[in-house]
Amino acid sequence: MGRRAPQTREDSSELGGVMKKSLIALATAIATLGLVAQASTANAFLLRDRSPNVTAGQIIAGGGMAAVYWTQICRHNFHHCARFDSPRALKWYGITTVGCFALSPIIGGMLVSHNERRELRSSEVFMMVGDCLVPIIGGLIMKAAFDANPQWDAGTGRSRR
Repeated sequence: MGRRAPQTREDSSELGGVMKKSLIALATAIATLGLVAQASTANAFLLRDRSPNVTAGQIIAGGGMAAVYWTQICRHNFHHCARFDSPRALKWYGITTVGCFALSPIIGGMLVSHNERRELRSSEVFMMVGDCLVPIIGGLIMKAAFDANPQWDAGTGRSRR
């Protein structure tokens, strides 16, 4: 009495999977709250050399494309998602990345034009495209490239009258 028979793999509980997902969700929430808390300061990590309108355009386009990606590769309430290296996941990664390439400069350009009365700078467009390819890191790489070569941005960002 008091002793249990060892469980086979098929009978084992799904607690490990649920716990991993819960910990990932918690870490994501903490990271998001940290970035949101920084947004109120003048030298926020993601807003340092970017217009808030450009950042808003990136968040709208990137969030929309991320939602499309996850809805297409996951089934049954996110319990059965395709592996990242599966053909379905790679296909949707490519489609949503190209969609982000197209949408983020359009949305960012509309917001900048309406709110700041200017055109997008080349560096802002390339940082958006880099963020679409590899979130956060891609934009930082493009920013470093434009910081090293400021002549690439010369004559862009004209005011709109």
